[in-house]
Amino acid sequence: MLSYQRGDSRAFEKLYRRHKDPLYAFLYRSHVDLAVIEEIAQETWIAVINAAANYQPSAKFRTYLYAIAHRKLVDFWRANKYEKITDRVDAEGESLVDQIADANASTAASIDLSMDLLLALETLSKDQQRAFLLRESGFSRTEIADVTGENEETIKSRLRYASNHLRKILEVHYAEQAG
Repeated sequence: MLSYQRGDSRAFEKLYRRHKDPLYAFLYRSHVDLAVIEEIAQETWIAVINAAANYQPSAKFRTYLYAIAHRKLVDFWRANKYEKITDRVDAEGESLVDQIADANASTAASIDLSMDLLLALETLSKDQQRAFLLRESGFSRTEIADVTGENEETIKSRLRYASNHLRKILEVHYAEQAG
C-alpha cells in the first residue's frame, strides 16, 4: 500500500489480485446477494484508492481493507434494515441453493454440512456473525477487534458465544437426523 501511495499503480494491482477473492468470500458469507456483494466490494476498493494519500500502516493492509469492508457492510445493513437472505442468486438470477442441490453426489455430505452451517450462522446476531466469519477468514482476535472497532474481550465473548451456539445447533440438527 505504501508503494501505491507513492504512485506505483502496479502495487495497487498486486494488492487487488491478492485480496479480491478473500474479500469477496468474506462478503458472500455475510449473507447478502451478489449484486450487493459486488457493490460493497467496489465501494471498498474505491475507498482504498480515495484514502491512499492518508494511509498510515498502523496494522496489516488486510486488516485495513476488511475494516473498510466491515463499515460498508454495516452501512448497508443499517440503510436497508437488512437481516438475512434465504435464497441467493447468481449474476444470471439463478438460485445458488438450487445449483448446490444439483451438484454431484460425491460432495453431497460436504454440501449439506456447508448449507447447515450457513443456516446456523443466520441464527447469530450480526456482530457474532462478523466476528466468526472474520476468524474463519484467518484474522486473530486482535485483528478482528481492529477491523470492527470493538475491544478484544468483546470479540472473545462473541467468538465463544458464536462457536458454542453453532455447535449446539449443529449437534441437535445432526442428532435428530441420526435418531
